[in-house]
Amino acid sequence: MELYETGNANIWSNSYVREQLLKAHLNPDSDAASRKPKTITATVDWVLKNQSGTGSIIDLGCGPGLYTQEFAARGWATVGVDINESAINHAIESGKLQGLAIRYLHQSYLNKIDAGAFDMATCIYCDFSALTNEQQKTFLLNVHQLLTPSGVLVFDVFGAGISQTKMAGRSWERANANGFWSKFPCYVLSECQHFAQEQVWGQKYIIIPDSGEPSTYILWDHYFTVEKLESLLLAAGFSVIETKSDLVQESDFASGDVLFVRARKI
Repeated sequence: MELYETGNANIWSNSYVREQLLKAHLNPDSDAASRKPKTITATVDWVLKNQSGTGSIIDLGCGPGLYTQEFAARGWATVGVDINESAINHAIESGKLQGLAIRYLHQSYLNKIDAGAFDMATCIYCDFSALTNEQQKTFLLNVHQLLTPSGVLVFDVFGAGISQTKMAGRSWERANANGFWSKFPCYVLSECQHFAQEQVWGQKYIIIPDSGEPSTYILWDHYFTVEKLESLLLAAGFSVIETKSDLVQESDFASGDVLFVRARKI
């Protein structure tokens, strides 16, 4: 695997995998795609603490609306953005059932978002860690343009502890029908590699069906120090206000070493 190698498929464009991700998002007993309800509530409490009244907020990578619904229920004018069409459709219907006025946009947050100006932007579940260096810069530029003067960005990333949950190497398995990657039986070839200098782990999956062409998915997990984040954010026009490292007490997926950052547009 090469650093920032790309595959011929992605988890957001495959309709079957999108549905598996939605199921994982909605499982309250697992951290596999969204954190458990107790952690989500604690996170929203921290995101909105010390706010004088309500305002406008945009949640980037909102998934099925678990955070947007909390924000809207607390009186915030809320917009959610996600590239997963299945998750967005669920979020829209769920919001309607709860009588919440939430606007949802089906698009990538790496593209320019025309949705107005916001007092706050959030991006939760370590999405930022999954972006390449250039994508991180694009993301921060887009957020900077979305925020009002002195608006606030809140997001989370992995700390170095994620390396304790990873092991470099290769493996394979025979997957049954209706697994995560395919509705049909297939072989799943996996490769995990650590690029220590760049502080990123790469995970490569090659899905080989009994008939048809193989699909290759590659995922990235960067990890950060506070100092690295401060430098990165300052270069993008943000000043770090606060960090917090104990919101995720435990995790049964990826790593519990998660750093939350609150930064103000300057």
